[in-house]
Amino acid sequence: MNKYASDTYTPELFIERLIRRLGLRSSSALARKVGLSPSVISKVRHRRLAVSGEILLKIHEETEIPIKELRHMMGDTRPFFSPVKLTLSPMLSAC
Repeated sequence: MNKYASDTYTPELFIERLIRRLGLRSSSALARKVGLSPSVISKVRHRRLAVSGEILLKIHEETEIPIKELRHMMGDTRPFFSPVKLTLSPMLSAC
């Protein structure tokens, strides 16, 4: 596990918590509700696909559950995200 990953990250519980929170009956119903394919939900549940920012935002937009709460539901307990440091190539910085 890398230094930014949480030991409590549990995507299978994240999916179950979402289903329960939204009063749904299945992963397929969750997929329909949030506008993702059932295969994406299955891959997240079985740790073959990480919950990306794009997936998290899609769930937030369709359910109005705050991002902070979604992060908590999936076990992400980091207090903040580390900013990405961008460096320009010498050719771009000359522009």
